[in-house]
Amino acid sequence: MRMKKVQIHRVLAAALLMLPMVGRGGDTAGEGSFVGGSNVGGSAAYQRDPDSGMWTSMPIGIPDNPFGYRFELVCFDDTTGYLECLAGNQDACTAGEDGRLVYWFSGLRNTDPATWLRVSDTPSCIYSEEPVDIGEQIQQQILTAFQERPIAAGKVVLQPSPHTLVGMETNVYVEAAEQVFEMVLLEQTIRIVATPTEFELNYGDGTVYGPTAGPGAPLSQDRWGEQTRTSHKYAASGDYQVGATVHFSGTYSVNGGPMIPIDGRAAVSSEPQTLRVWRAETRSVADNCLVNPNGVGC
Repeated sequence: MRMKKVQIHRVLAAALLMLPMVGRGGDTAGEGSFVGGSNVGGSAAYQRDPDSGMWTSMPIGIPDNPFGYRFELVCFDDTTGYLECLAGNQDACTAGEDGRLVYWFSGLRNTDPATWLRVSDTPSCIYSEEPVDIGEQIQQQILTAFQERPIAAGKVVLQPSPHTLVGMETNVYVEAAEQVFEMVLLEQTIRIVATPTEFELNYGDGTVYGPTAGPGAPLSQDRWGEQTRTSHKYAASGDYQVGATVHFSGTYSVNGGPMIPIDGRAAVSSEPQTLRVWRAETRSVADNCLVNPNGVGC
């Protein structure tokens, strides 16, 4: 089905929901009507009128009710037919094929339909085919689309680096930023915002910290060696690959609409940083470095 770029909405006056539908209306040009009986196919949101064959969000098929309904196309002329005269509303009925704005009229079904009163000053939509709920389809696909975005991984920062000492607190933290993506999904413009919300640190020696809500923070150089929430002590010398996984939560909007939370997250791993852990040794020496410049500790 051909879909158009629109805000996902349905135009329907609240008063319409309060009125049952049954009975046949007039069959004049530019008009349609609903008859009683069971619903003819369709979803809970839209029903097919067995008389005109059009799909509508109006409630129909309620038996034993004295009220009937008919619709008149907005901007209908007996000579030229449907007019594109509502420039500001031409894109109002785009949930399905051949959408048209109509006004609804209601009255006792045993009276002349021409005398029925307009239900609301707000027009609603009819369609030649059953409308598809694009919003629901997008919701079903948005998590996969979000997780497939090229989200930039967080950067692991080590203090000190690239060398540290056995038994020394090495401060580790992650730099990660919120990211925005624009895409087209089901012919709708989608805006996705990825926000880092949890962090998991892998120190490379079998120790993992997190997930945690805090990415850690830098220390000034004169404070290197202090314990922090994300710092780590290495028990043995060697080279270690220190990495991080950042969990991004997402929100999205459709065609500039409100932001909607995405039910699920994207986990993005950073490029590991190599940290060389050295062992410090202390020796007592008796050499005079002025006499023996090559002595231990000189």
